Amino acid sequence: MRCEVCGREILGQPYYKVIEGGKMTVCSRCAQFGTRDWDPREKTAQQPRRRPSGSAAPQRPRSDIEAAEAMDLVDDYGELIRRTRQRNGMTVEDFAKKLNEKESVVKKLEKEEINPSVTLIRKVERELGIKLLELAPSASGPVITKPIGPRTLGDMIKIKVPKDEEEEEKP
Repeated sequence: MRCEVCGREILGQPYYKVIEGGKMTVCSRCAQFGTRDWDPREKTAQQPRRRPSGSAAPQRPRSDIEAAEAMDLVDDYGELIRRTRQRNGMTVEDFAKKLNEKESVVKKLEKEEINPSVTLIRKVERELGIKLLELAPSASGPVITKPIGPRTLGDMIKIKVPKDEEEEEKP
């Protein structure tokens, strides 16, 4: 067994000390740093939190990322941003300052050279009073529902099936 503070091999009886709020198994040299002893056999029972019966489960708020997955940028969003900015009498420099972004980002956004983040899209929409996101057309094919939980890379991958294989599967 090794000391959790210095890393040396513990010879003899280990000491169980609370050091800076953490419960540690330490050697005799490092035991002096502990404020009090703790018993490793003692269970710290934590009661599971339960909501009152009859109340609904709390709804998880949708994040901007989840909301944006169902949305697509409008066609010619760069031209729309540029026309609206000019109509409002703003230069690229003024607009960039209002968005708290670099001028180069605004120029690339207007030329559609970058794929803007959801937060940048929201800032532009708010500043110019336009809508840049539209509902995405639903993908053709069966809808696969997955259990709610943390997302994995596999959840984000969309596999495209060539048309030749689709025709072979249909009898």
